[in-house]
Amino acid sequence: MAAISGKDAKVMYGAVEILNLTQWSISGFTKAPEEITTAFGDTIKSYVLADAGEPGTITFEGNYDPADTTGQAALATLCKEGTSLGEDLYLYVAAATFWRVGTGGEILVTKADAVTMPRSGIGKVSFEGKVSGAAMEQVGTGS
Repeated sequence: MAAISGKDAKVMYGAVEILNLTQWSISGFTKAPEEITTAFGDTIKSYVLADAGEPGTITFEGNYDPADTTGQAALATLCKEGTSLGEDLYLYVAAATFWRVGTGGEILVTKADAVTMPRSGIGKVSFEGKVSGAAMEQVGTGS
């Protein structure tokens, strides 16, 4: 398996690149184990997977850019208005490979405009979203 550099990664909102980002992450899909009730004399617990999966969260961050009105500011507006993203957010690994929420799902923008301004350094901004209704899916496997 080949290692993939993050240098070509990016985040797109529709056809618009969100500028100055330096990293993104997906927490991943999880299924919670549920304990099977043990009986007298049992010495080891047993589990089964719960019926509903948790589609996870996405986060991305980078250099604060107040001039990015179609990217950073647009996502902040969605968060403040309580508007979700359908299949309009793309987390690119490379030019031919990206992640998006699956069909019928949405991303609820839960945090935006989280700005940090260090006294000696570049201002940072971060965003978070809760995936709902479908798991994230990878499209493409190229570079």
